[in-house]
Amino acid sequence: MAIRILSEKVVDQIAAGEVLERPAHLIKELVENSLDAGATEIEVEYDNGGRNVRVVDNGYGIAKEDLPLSLLRHATSKIAASEDLFKLTSFGFRGEALASIAAVSRLTMTSRTEKDKDAHVLKSEFGEIAPVATASGPVGTTILIEGLFENVPARLKFLKSDAAESAQIKLVLKALALAHPRVQFRVRSKGQLQSFWSAKNDWQSRAEEVLEFKSFFTTVGEENGIQVHALLGSPDQTLQQNRGLWIFVQDRWVQDRALTAAILEAYRNLLMHGEYPEVVLSLHVPKEFVDVNVHPTKSQVKFVDSQKVFRAVHHVLRSALEKAPWIPAKTGTPLTHSYSEPVGTPTFQDPIFSTVQYQRKEFPATQVRDVKASYGPAVTLESLSQVRQIFWSQMEVLGQANLTYIVAQSQGEFYLVDQHAAHERVVFERLMQQWKSGKFDSQNLLLPIAIDLPLHEIEAIETTFAQMQTLGLAVEKMGPETVAISAIPSFVAESGVVHAIKNLATEMATNGGSLAWERKVGDIFASMSCHSVVRAGQNMSTEQMKSLLEQMDEFPLSTFCPHGRPVSVNWSFSELERKFGRIV
Repeated sequence: MAIRILSEKVVDQIAAGEVLERPAHLIKELVENSLDAGATEIEVEYDNGGRNVRVVDNGYGIAKEDLPLSLLRHATSKIAASEDLFKLTSFGFRGEALASIAAVSRLTMTSRTEKDKDAHVLKSEFGEIAPVATASGPVGTTILIEGLFENVPARLKFLKSDAAESAQIKLVLKALALAHPRVQFRVRSKGQLQSFWSAKNDWQSRAEEVLEFKSFFTTVGEENGIQVHALLGSPDQTLQQNRGLWIFVQDRWVQDRALTAAILEAYRNLLMHGEYPEVVLSLHVPKEFVDVNVHPTKSQVKFVDSQKVFRAVHHVLRSALEKAPWIPAKTGTPLTHSYSEPVGTPTFQDPIFSTVQYQRKEFPATQVRDVKASYGPAVTLESLSQVRQIFWSQMEVLGQANLTYIVAQSQGEFYLVDQHAAHERVVFERLMQQWKSGKFDSQNLLLPIAIDLPLHEIEAIETTFAQMQTLGLAVEKMGPETVAISAIPSFVAESGVVHAIKNLATEMATNGGSLAWERKVGDIFASMSCHSVVRAGQNMSTEQMKSLLEQMDEFPLSTFCPHGRPVSVNWSFSELERKFGRIV
């Protein structure tokens, strides 16, 4: 078959298929053009699933002589040389969007600059451009798109239902509004106002308005020239999908697996499996450090050093989360109540009043592993006040429910604390603290613990023996299918170490050494702590429960166990009074 040169019409339609995968991309391109034009007010109206669109802005406008050029391919005011691609300050730059849109729709563009008396209008019908005419209109640009993809029926087949396309349009407009809080957005569909986002000076206020989520905490940081600004949601308010993650690079909404992984890694040990946080992340990097020209829709970017970006995001977000900003700051001394029996109050001596209707273990608290000794010396309220503001220590311990939950109260709330989850977090944080400081307190075993493993797991875990020494573990191969543990961390139970080694061997054999060692360390410590602490159904004395609450204040992340489960549930006393009908 002979080689032929494609007509401009076919070329434009091919380009349209790349740049305009769906109507939402059309709206994104038009709104970004408005932003490049300095617009502070943008109105978007659409119907028929986005096949009919009108975008109005109050930007600089387009001069009469430039209107016909704006519909030509590779005609742009944003760049002049290839070097400009690596120092972009605008959203559009390739000069393809308007040409592609005009090739597959009926387009009417009305624009007026500040120096012009009248506006000018340019019409194009599926690529056939009419002469520029004079019209009336304010400063700015209005673009009307009708009959999108009518001349390419094959493209219409790939569009989803009107509802699905409208949902994607709303998503794109939310992202644009999030990235540009100082711009007012008005969104209409079929003549009805759908959304109105007024201009804001505060990014968090815009995010709360757009996402209708009021529990964000702000963090800002910089590492290696990478500026990180993020709005973080509390780990106890999660979603079952990652649709709550919004990522922006140079104010562009992007989809990036590495950045998504960095966010989730920052929330590690705070979320249960299948849970995702609400996070809005904004990155600004040196212009030469990122390439935004790697995808026709500009929905992806490429970094010169993606590892640096990953580390910057992870460090800034993790540092903020480790301060547990979702815990209300409280100071003061523990809540106590004194009670004296009124004169004349009858006493009840009948044995029936000492009978309980629930199962209870009757044995001295000394028979239980000492909570204090299991993870170090107890702290005082004075020392706690130097570390962080008191939260758990100021509570009054009332007792133990079902041999599983510590019952406590603060000035305004009633708490049930899962004793196993709370102790598990404390031990986990102690282990991580010692590992990071390089000062692991380990103890040699009188008799080594032998663990039998399949041959392929033995071969996999053998590569980590040297690294395990940094965890206070001494592990060596004893036979073809046996390893021996001769030393363990001092406050971890032997059973916890055995579980951790077995889990690590299985993971290493399954996933190889691709995961970061620090992540493996977290998994090992989570397994160790889970099998080394007070368990559900175990009796605790009041002193032990008080000590555990005090030690929880040493670690801000004590509201969640290492597996992401919540440590406590609480009710305000006003809530309880409403339940009992004391208040309405």
